[in-house]
Amino acid sequence: MASDGGYNSVDLTWSQCSRAQLHNFFSAGKAECVKDVPVLGGSVQDWRPGLFYGVDDQCRIAFGSSATACSFTNGDMATCRVLSCHINPRDRSSCTRLLVPLLDGTECGPSQWCLKGRCVSPSTLGSSMMVHGSWSSWSEFSPCSRTCGGGITYRRRQCNNPRPAFGGTVCKGQDTEAELCNRQSCESTQLEFMSQQCSATDQQSLSVSPDSSSVYTWIPAVSYSSGDAQCKLMCRSREQDFMVSRGSQFIDGTRCEAGHTVPRGSISACLGGKCQLFGCDGVMHSGKVEDVCGVCGCNGSTCQFISNTYSGGEAGEYVTFLSLPLNASQVHVINTKPVFTHLAVLLNDKYVVSGDGSPGLSITYPSPLEKSPIIYNLYLTPDHLPQNEELTISGPVTDKIHIQVCGVAKRVLYCSQRVEGADGNRDLVVGESACQSVARPSEVVECNTEACPAR
Repeated sequence: MASDGGYNSVDLTWSQCSRAQLHNFFSAGKAECVKDVPVLGGSVQDWRPGLFYGVDDQCRIAFGSSATACSFTNGDMATCRVLSCHINPRDRSSCTRLLVPLLDGTECGPSQWCLKGRCVSPSTLGSSMMVHGSWSSWSEFSPCSRTCGGGITYRRRQCNNPRPAFGGTVCKGQDTEAELCNRQSCESTQLEFMSQQCSATDQQSLSVSPDSSSVYTWIPAVSYSSGDAQCKLMCRSREQDFMVSRGSQFIDGTRCEAGHTVPRGSISACLGGKCQLFGCDGVMHSGKVEDVCGVCGCNGSTCQFISNTYSGGEAGEYVTFLSLPLNASQVHVINTKPVFTHLAVLLNDKYVVSGDGSPGLSITYPSPLEKSPIIYNLYLTPDHLPQNEELTISGPVTDKIHIQVCGVAKRVLYCSQRVEGADGNRDLVVGESACQSVARPSEVVECNTEACPAR
């Protein structure tokens, strides 16, 4: 055969055996498929068949559906003159060759294509050889990746109809369309769904050196990793507090942290090992956002703004000053005097922020992966005194939530971490595990240490 699917262009000839087999094939009436008229304009030679059938496609045609192309690092190898393929998918060390050239238009290197058995670049050709890429048809939508909690269904297309070649332009637009599906809630949270995938690798040992391997307990690396890296099945060791990728990727639809502020109502979810942004309508990259009322794509006319202040609070006693109505959205509470009082949040009769008589640690409940989590932050002054408390719930609220205040009746020690905010760096109260390397100050402080006057 020839590099353009037509005449012999690299001095190859038919053997007697091949000639007889082809004659028998046509004589037996098995070649009806070659009688249909091509739908492409011009001749097969003009269209460069390698632009439609890549080297992997040519290997599958020659050796079966599991065959793939061999790759070579030797620049002297005449890549375009011989079709070289891996026959056994488990054996990548051996290469089987078929003495036929790769089809004209087959990519043979960066910005290089096969033409008449040679690997050529656009600089050696005229502009008339330029081929612009064009999209294939869309595939069918895939099955939903999850049965609840918001999986993903997607379809793809390829820039191979034909592939761009000889300096032509690539296809414009997206190669993937995706949307959320099965969005009804699961019994488990988004964090628990990620946790299940991490813990499923617990029995897979990790090689820490060429001579040894260890088994760890794996938990999500939420707040330690974000973006595409997080979607690479990034998990954290519970025992030694380091993180590593435990596989190729999380299941499509696993929630991720975008690593930047996302528009209101948008959802970040893993797809193909990348953290993608879905609009409030559930469509990837749609740009649809919720208004201040929590309604997707609306103009904020379906709700009203309510603002008030509260200055009460009893020492050692929690007092409810705000019970959130259902469907409330954009809830923002600030305590400007946390030296004397602190906030608490009661969710469905259970405390999720404070509740034990002491100010709570900064927390996002149940996790940053959930839709409309409760976000509570306690900030400190440079002297490590409470500066203010902030509570944010984007909503719409679907649970029974009471916001309470309690007077501070005892001295509290804080572990803080410097974070970057819109108004500069601030000290944020975090868990004590972040302060393990620092000696804990004494909770008993000496006072009146000067000597008493003589009597």
